[in-house]
Amino acid sequence: MKTKQKSVRVFEIVSNNYEKVTNFIEKKGILLKRFLLVIKTDNKDIINYFQDKPYEVRFVKPDFDGSDEVIQIEDEEQSSSTTNVEVNTVDNADVGLQKTEIFDRIIRSGSEIRSTNKLVFLQKINAGAKVYSTQEIEIFAGVEGDVVCDGEYMIVKQAKENKIIFQNETLPAINKLSFISKHGIKELE
Repeated sequence: MKTKQKSVRVFEIVSNNYEKVTNFIEKKGILLKRFLLVIKTDNKDIINYFQDKPYEVRFVKPDFDGSDEVIQIEDEEQSSSTTNVEVNTVDNADVGLQKTEIFDRIIRSGSEIRSTNKLVFLQKINAGAKVYSTQEIEIFAGVEGDVVCDGEYMIVKQAKENKIIFQNETLPAINKLSFISKHGIKELE
């Protein structure tokens, strides 16, 4: 048996200052391509700036008072401190983007999440938990609970057999990070 533990690397930028954000991206961009960028901003110019850029980006509603602070969420291997990304959504009616909810907590037994938004899970979905979305679901940890996805694709790190229903089809066990679409399952590792 061979196993690997992978961690999701997230870089969070909190700012409404277009010049500071774009200068930072221009200077550090090459280092950020391997990160999921979570950007907390109300500035539509910043949101538009990222539309043609080669980054994996998620925009969330800012919960700050206009600070220009930049915060890095450290990789688990580099830090023993815990960083939580609270569940956030984007008001996409204003910017024309799909809503995304990010969960950086274990989804415990008895929890039920029903959504019409894209869902991203950075931690495990325990047995007894239920997750349903009409959009895409990305799970970067293990799945023991029940997951139903009606979106265009899924990304799943690990799941037991008969725990995921994708577009009305029950999936087999998944043991490696995989991309799932109507064309089948493709391992990414």
